[in-house]
Amino acid sequence: MMKTLLNLPHVNEALSQCAETIRLHFAELSITVHSNEAMLLAGIADYYRSYLKAEVHTTTSLNLYVMEQSVVGDELEWLEVPREEGKQGRKEGFIDVAGGRWIKKFKTGMTFLQRPDHTVAVGPCSSNLAQIINFINNQFLNHYLRQGFTLGHASAFCVNGETTAIAAGSGGGKSTLMLRCLEQSERDFLTNDRILFKKTEQGTQTIGLAKLPRVNPGTLLHSDRLRHILPESRQQALRQMPQSELWSLEEKYDVQIEDEYGPNRVRLAGNLSRLIMLDWSLDSAESTQLERVDLASQPEVIEGLRKRPGPFYQDKSGAFADLNAIDSVAHYGNELEHVKVYRLTGKIDFDRAYELIAALD
Repeated sequence: MMKTLLNLPHVNEALSQCAETIRLHFAELSITVHSNEAMLLAGIADYYRSYLKAEVHTTTSLNLYVMEQSVVGDELEWLEVPREEGKQGRKEGFIDVAGGRWIKKFKTGMTFLQRPDHTVAVGPCSSNLAQIINFINNQFLNHYLRQGFTLGHASAFCVNGETTAIAAGSGGGKSTLMLRCLEQSERDFLTNDRILFKKTEQGTQTIGLAKLPRVNPGTLLHSDRLRHILPESRQQALRQMPQSELWSLEEKYDVQIEDEYGPNRVRLAGNLSRLIMLDWSLDSAESTQLERVDLASQPEVIEGLRKRPGPFYQDKSGAFADLNAIDSVAHYGNELEHVKVYRLTGKIDFDRAYELIAALD
C-alpha cells in the first residue's frame, strides 16, 4: 500500500504490487497497464475492447500503474488547477516533484503521478473507472501533442477514412449529433469529444481520442437504438421534464459503440475533411441551417474547437506547460487550411441536421 506521495522511492517500491497487466494499442502507441486488482483491469479491457489489437507497428511503449487502495495525500498542500471560463468550484490540485507532477481530484480522492513513463493512478480506482480511462487517454494525448498535433474539443465520425468533426462547447449537442450520424451504417465512430489534428502536404491528419460517447439521458431518451440503456422507470420520469431542463441535466451514461452499432465501427485516425461548428439553440425561432464558413473573414467561428492541454501535459523535454496556455484562433485557422468549415445555426433539430450533413455527401 502506498502511504505517502512525496517519497518517490517509496512510490516506486509500492508499484511492485501491481503484478496483473493488460496491453492497449493506440495506432503507433502501446500502453501496458499494471494493477494490483485483476477485476479493475477487466473493466479497462472491456471499455477498450476495440483497441486491444495492434493495427500498425508500435513505435512507442509506455507503462501505467493503477493501484487500488484507500485515498492518500489529502493532508498535502495542493496548488489549485485553474478552471476554464464559466466553470466554478475546486476540482483539481497539483504538486510538482522531481521529474513529474502529482494531480489530485478533490471530489473522488483519486491521485495521479504524471511523468514521461511509469505513470501512476492511486486510490479508489474501481469506483472511479472513468477517471482511470481519462488518465490513460492523457498519455495518448501527450504522445501526439509532442508530435505537433493540435488538440480540438469535438466529436467525429469517418467514412472511408474521411473525417467529419462536430464541435461546440460542453452541452452543445456534439455527441448527440455524432451518434445520430452513426445511424448511417457507412459511418464509423472516431471520437466522442477530443480530436488531434495536424496540417500536412497531403491534407489534415486527424486522430480521435479513444473515448466512448458519455452522454446525458436526453440523448438516450430520444434515440430508438439507445433508449434501452435507461431503466424504464427513469424513462418515465424524464418524459415529464421540460425540454430545457432535460437538455441541461448532468447524468452521464456510456455508450459502447460495438454493442449498440455493430462490430468494426470504431476507427482511430483519418483525414479531417469537414468541421461543423454548432451555433444553434433551443429557443431559436429560425429553421436549422448549415452554411459554409470562410475562416479568413470569420475566424471566431472556431472558438468552440479550442481546448487547453491541461495539467497532465508534458512536452518532449518533460516540462509541464503553462496551465492557462491555449493555442490562438489564428493557429487553429492555419491548421484547418485544408478543411471545409461549416456552421450549423437556428433551432436545435437533430433530424434536420442529419439530413443537412447527409446532403454534403
